[in-house]
Amino acid sequence: MVSEIGEAAVVPVADPIKGKVPHMFVSLKPGISPDHEIKKKVTSTLASEIGPIAKPGKVWIVPDMPKTRSGKIMRRVLSAIANNQDVGDITTLANPQVVEEIKKMSLDLDEEN
Repeated sequence: MVSEIGEAAVVPVADPIKGKVPHMFVSLKPGISPDHEIKKKVTSTLASEIGPIAKPGKVWIVPDMPKTRSGKIMRRVLSAIANNQDVGDITTLANPQVVEEIKKMSLDLDEEN
């Protein structure tokens, strides 16, 4: 277990070689700053606890998860962002602003690669 993580969600992302690969979205506990060490820790923990097949293609450290008003994480929205698709209707989310923040992160990641 990675103690710095407050919440996590895994979504499938299309891959030209493997078909689908898991991408993991994590939000950190208050007071924890995101860094590459946390991403490495998440990846190595999944590989050791579940097996190398569970190693995520990418670990996204996000400020918060897109959630319904009842607190359910909207994996549909995360999957759409990771697959560069339209997120659809997000007007009923409790925190729709986080979707734009995560989309911006996606664009920043594309520019880095």
